[in-house]
Amino acid sequence: MFSWIRKSISLKITFSLVVVLALLATLFTAIVVHQRGEVLREESLTKARTFALVGARAVEQILEEALANGRFTRAEIFDTDYQRITAGPLSRAPVAKFTTAYDAFLDKRLPAIIDSFIEEDAAVVFAIPVDRNGYLPTHNSRYAQPLIGDAARDLQANRTKQMFNDPVGLRAARYDGGDGKGVLHQVYERDTGEILWDISVPIFVRGDHWGAFRLGYSIEETQQLVTELRNHVSLLMLGLLLVASLTIFFVVRHLTQPLKALTLSAERIARGEAQEPIGIRSQDEIGSLAEAFNHMTQVILRNLQGEIDRSARLIHNVKEAVLQLSSASNEIMAITSQQSSGASQQAAAVHEATSTAEEFAATARQVAENAKRVEALAEEAVKAGNQGKTAVDDAGEGMDLLRIQVQQIAEAMLELGENSQKIGGIVDLIDEISDQTNLLALNAAIEAAGAGEAGRRFSIVANEVKRLADRTAEATRQINGLIEQIQKSTNATIVQTEEGTKKLDNANQRVGRIAQSLDQIIATIDETTTAARDIKVSTQHQFSASEQMTETISEVRDVAAQVATSAEETAHSIAELNDLAERLKQLVEEP
Repeated sequence: MFSWIRKSISLKITFSLVVVLALLATLFTAIVVHQRGEVLREESLTKARTFALVGARAVEQILEEALANGRFTRAEIFDTDYQRITAGPLSRAPVAKFTTAYDAFLDKRLPAIIDSFIEEDAAVVFAIPVDRNGYLPTHNSRYAQPLIGDAARDLQANRTKQMFNDPVGLRAARYDGGDGKGVLHQVYERDTGEILWDISVPIFVRGDHWGAFRLGYSIEETQQLVTELRNHVSLLMLGLLLVASLTIFFVVRHLTQPLKALTLSAERIARGEAQEPIGIRSQDEIGSLAEAFNHMTQVILRNLQGEIDRSARLIHNVKEAVLQLSSASNEIMAITSQQSSGASQQAAAVHEATSTAEEFAATARQVAENAKRVEALAEEAVKAGNQGKTAVDDAGEGMDLLRIQVQQIAEAMLELGENSQKIGGIVDLIDEISDQTNLLALNAAIEAAGAGEAGRRFSIVANEVKRLADRTAEATRQINGLIEQIQKSTNATIVQTEEGTKKLDNANQRVGRIAQSLDQIIATIDETTTAARDIKVSTQHQFSASEQMTETISEVRDVAAQVATSAEETAHSIAELNDLAERLKQLVEEP
């Protein structure tokens, strides 16, 4: 189908416009249905709130009148002493039923009022008064049917005088309008599974909150109205789209008729048929296209006539060229005969020159090969020199690193000598402390001896301190000996390190002189290599020139031979050219 549409511009335009209209119609339908659905929902909620307000005011008026004329006391109106019904028809109900002081009175006054709400709007499911505890004293007639003993049916058909203390029911019963809205709007799922809007208006009796008037409004009814609206608008948009599609198709088809006429005219011109100018019936773009097409056709016809005239002149010029060709071919025949004899003499002379050139080329080839061998030897010498220089450079770098390491060792040895001297100072201090400790121990022993029995323990401690001081002195003497040995070894190592550094400097200078000598050798070898390369290039040029000369002479020899051969072929071709000129002359002269 789409391939068929692609073959017609009118169908393309129609299809594109219909798609755009379909999208716009879909969008318009969605917007209208959404807005109208919101309006319907708001209207339904407004009607439900109105019914609930009317019902609440009616219950308030009935209760206040009963209180005013003494029918009930305030305690009876606000009675919460619910007595379960244990006798009569309601005692057999599948759920508990209760009675209060005022519910019989409301059974006579309220049913007609609350039934009127259901009769007024089929979406109203129930309209009931409940006290603050969710007690329902009186129901509308639909849900106050007599019991028949069927538990399932009685549970649905008789809902009066029972407690509806579920969360939604209690919020509705205890709503007092304190939020300032005056109406409580909830979504209520009944025990039947039906989803309702639960509209609650508080009931006040002489300023005291008695309970609420609850009205259940079916959401399904409103959704059904919205669905009907959507179906109606969708059908209307579909019909409008169909009419618009047909209209667009015929209008586009009418507007594209001149294009079809242009297409037919172009096909006739392609077949080479003459055609009348296209009639211009509009001043729009299609009319401008038809005018341009007529102008193009006239230009094509004028150009075609010009081409015919040029062809006639071309044929005339061809006739004259054929006559000139016939004359020229005769002259070429005579010249070809003269060239044939000269070519034979030239071939003999060229043969002698070819032999001489071949001998010269062989000599140049031997010189070039010798120069190439000299260049190869020079390049190998350069490589060996570079390798030697690299090895010398590496040795120099290694000696530099070794000198640095030796210097670092010398510095470390100097630092070790300084540290050993510092340690010697610390050991002297320890030795001095040991002497003082020994002196103190001696004094302590003397004092302990003078103290008698009381100083015996202190004498033992003084002896241990003296023995510890002696051991410390002995340890310091050993440490001094070790430090002296370390200092001697360090000084000897420093002296050897300085001598090694001097020897490394001398060796490094020798390596530098070797590197300079290698640089001079490498420079000399480079000059030799350059000279050998120049000789090779010169001999190659000479060899190439000799070979080119030999090839040129050979080509000249071959050409001379070909000229001699071609002279005969040219004579034969000229004879054929004469015949061709005669045939062209006959063809041109034919009518």
